[in-house]
Amino acid sequence: MPTSTPAREEKLSLATKFFFGAGDIYGGGAFVVIGFFYLFFLTEVAGLNPGLAGLVFTIGKAWDAVSDPLMGYLSDRTRSRFGRRRVYFLAGILPIVLTFALLWTVPPFVSQWGTFFYFILMTLMFNTVITMVMVPYNAIIPELTSDYHERSSLTGFRMAFSNIASLIGAALPPIIVEQFAGPQVGYRAMGLIFGLFFALPWLGVFWFTFERKNEAVRQSGFTLFHDAAGTMANYSFRILVGIYLLTYLAVDVVMAVMVYFLAYVMGLVGFTQSLVLGLLLLFQILALFFYVHVSKRYSKRTAYLIGAAFWFCLLPLLFFFHDGTPLWMVLTLAALIGIGTSGTGFTPWAMLPDVLDVDLMVTGKQRQGVYSGVMTFLRKISSALAIFIVGLIIELSGYVNPPTEGEIIAQPDSFILAVRCLVVILPLVLIFFGVLFARRYPLTPERYNLVRQEITRQAEARSHGLSSQGVELARTLFGPVPEAGLRAEKARRA
Repeated sequence: MPTSTPAREEKLSLATKFFFGAGDIYGGGAFVVIGFFYLFFLTEVAGLNPGLAGLVFTIGKAWDAVSDPLMGYLSDRTRSRFGRRRVYFLAGILPIVLTFALLWTVPPFVSQWGTFFYFILMTLMFNTVITMVMVPYNAIIPELTSDYHERSSLTGFRMAFSNIASLIGAALPPIIVEQFAGPQVGYRAMGLIFGLFFALPWLGVFWFTFERKNEAVRQSGFTLFHDAAGTMANYSFRILVGIYLLTYLAVDVVMAVMVYFLAYVMGLVGFTQSLVLGLLLLFQILALFFYVHVSKRYSKRTAYLIGAAFWFCLLPLLFFFHDGTPLWMVLTLAALIGIGTSGTGFTPWAMLPDVLDVDLMVTGKQRQGVYSGVMTFLRKISSALAIFIVGLIIELSGYVNPPTEGEIIAQPDSFILAVRCLVVILPLVLIFFGVLFARRYPLTPERYNLVRQEITRQAEARSHGLSSQGVELARTLFGPVPEAGLRAEKARRA
């Protein structure tokens, strides 16, 4: 079992890339299943009012305001025989199964409030477990390699597994549910099946990843919240946060409303619904190889802009789709939209390890866990905000809860119009601002190579101070250079 690797060994084995990537079956798949089906499940099967259903997510994610940065902070400071990060991969296996299964179990409560509080509790438990596992998972990437292209390759493996899980998570739930005697039993079985599917790969992640135990871990004396707030001093990270937050907020809005769009606007349910969602995710996977190539050949920013162009060209067509639109047109557009979402989804996580090196160059601290915690927190906040907005708009638009669980009934025109706007207009506005942030992203491949050279120089000189070239580079990528770093360089020269 790999536990450490020499600091200068940058090339990763195929096994390490493969099994590391498999970890995002959970991160990618769970969010897709929840994003596509959970709001629909809460309103159509559990019978919750749409406003309360949206509030379930908001309250659950409020816990993440503490748990995500806290987990990053704890991960940076954990000491165990299995390392700082990998111990959480092993500890999370059983809780992953249990929390995901309970998330889809309808409680035996008659009142809205009893059901509401049950799902709040289940959401809190699920969020805690996914935080415990995914924050260390995101933080371990810089410890595996510091090579720019190897990181792109590693992210490519990760996104491939994430998209495969997303494909399965989008296509199979309706099919699984239909195999059982009722929606409640079907969703409960689906939750258990997917819980096992998400949990088992972590055995491989634990076994085939490693941590650089021979590298000194430099920790600051600041508190958790100072550390988390300090990440925003990094200009490159602030731009990345803008790209990431706007992009995934757009994705989450589309996911949350897509099942309503397919069922009530397009009249597609069951297998046909699974076919549309599955095709979209399949082309996400296929297009991923193209975006990895673009990021290596040109830049990660270029890959993002290409993906965004697909959004702008194709998403407006959905506004004019209706229940008489030929299925081949629906499937074609789903495939093309999948190509666009692949590029915008791949890029932010591919950028993060490079941004972490900017922080290491300037501050001399390894704060992968804190940065990862902030990123994961923002991902969950975007998801909570998206679903809360969707739930509130659905309720205000005149949505009628079906009298029988899982039944598709006639809805008012105001609801249909609201769904069309949610699936087209709001995501396009968000992606537009995401593009504005992407155009300002400062970390090109050439500048990243200079960052790595500066980090190597500091390590060889045993100094955390910046060279004159490093100061100029830091002002471009980081912003104001901390005075401590300048003093350290002056002392070294003296």
